[in-house]
Amino acid sequence: MTQRPWAVSSAFLWSVFVLVSVWLGWQGYVAEAVPYGDVSFVYEFWAGQSAGGSGIVGLDSQWVYPVVALVPILLPLIAGPGLYPIGWIILVTTLNAGAFGYLLYSAPGTTRNLLQRKAALWWVMFLLLLGPISVARLDSIVTPLAIVGLLAAVQRPAFAGALLAVATWIKVWPAALIAAVLVAVNKRKAVLVSVVFTSVAIILIALILGGGANLFSFLGQQTSRGLQIEAPLATPFLWLAAFKEPGYAVYYDTVILTFQVMGESTGVVADVSSVLLGTAFLTVLGWGIWLHRSGSRPSHVLPAVALALTVVLIVFNKVGSPQYIGWLAAPLIAGLVLEKKRFKAPAIIALVVAALTQAFYPYLYTGLLEVQPLELSILTLRNIGELLLLAVSISVLYEAKRREI
Repeated sequence: MTQRPWAVSSAFLWSVFVLVSVWLGWQGYVAEAVPYGDVSFVYEFWAGQSAGGSGIVGLDSQWVYPVVALVPILLPLIAGPGLYPIGWIILVTTLNAGAFGYLLYSAPGTTRNLLQRKAALWWVMFLLLLGPISVARLDSIVTPLAIVGLLAAVQRPAFAGALLAVATWIKVWPAALIAAVLVAVNKRKAVLVSVVFTSVAIILIALILGGGANLFSFLGQQTSRGLQIEAPLATPFLWLAAFKEPGYAVYYDTVILTFQVMGESTGVVADVSSVLLGTAFLTVLGWGIWLHRSGSRPSHVLPAVALALTVVLIVFNKVGSPQYIGWLAAPLIAGLVLEKKRFKAPAIIALVVAALTQAFYPYLYTGLLEVQPLELSILTLRNIGELLLLAVSISVLYEAKRREI
């Protein structure tokens, strides 16, 4: 076997992984806008409340997240008093290392192994460009699970179904990846049974722990949200606020704990965003079903559908938090491994989008809240990048019809 280039050697890749992980962990502490804010002020509060017997969110009270999110929120307490953020970054880095190792070693001595190593290098670059937000939210816990789940879906559908089900019970968005797998793979029954079995087991455990009344409370917690400032659909209203148009401004929602934009028609656009998201989501699924039935390979359909669904969730979402860009890692890695060249363009665009995201969060976030022209221009460019990525992902999905068995 020919020797691999040094850039995809295990020693080099692990060295880069460690350096990037340390850098992101450190930046989480020192960067402006406190990227670890949710970790230190929200997650740690929930964990301390639960451990101290003051009530367990998601079980004893309604919660914005599915119940399994309690597990990664409680685990950092093991680090000890005052060390919760350290425990958090250790947990995230450990999970990332597991997914990174899977990319490096799950297909030894094959062409796919080389592709996976190149995808691993892309992922590290993506994390670095996205910045500390990539390791400072619950989405950071879900991403490595989603990466492994998608890569395993074609050959190990039951395992993938279980992994993606657990991920969905931490954050809802991996449900889109489950939908993509069910559309694309041949052994969809194995996936469905695995997802249902895993979900039933989680529900039973929650019921035993007394959380039945609040088990699905997360489904209703998102409906009261307004239009968050980072969402692409909020951009025109932010420019109106920047030009001092009466009634338009940025405000902090103390219930949802996010910065949103107010003004005429913002509520209507927030409602319309849900319709657009649902319509686009179902359209992509319908096209994916047609592709599968027309004979396209599962390895062609899966990453294309997964990417399109993920970008739809980002572009038409009324929330649009910076960490949502991290969702792109799983479908793009699957595409770089399974589809090779066709995913180079969206992978490059995603790197630019990640860099623009880090530019305004955390380093220029204060200026964005004040709707300063420079910061708002960076956000606008980022959102244009998301729209471009949507167009490219739809193109990749459309072209999948040409790649038949």
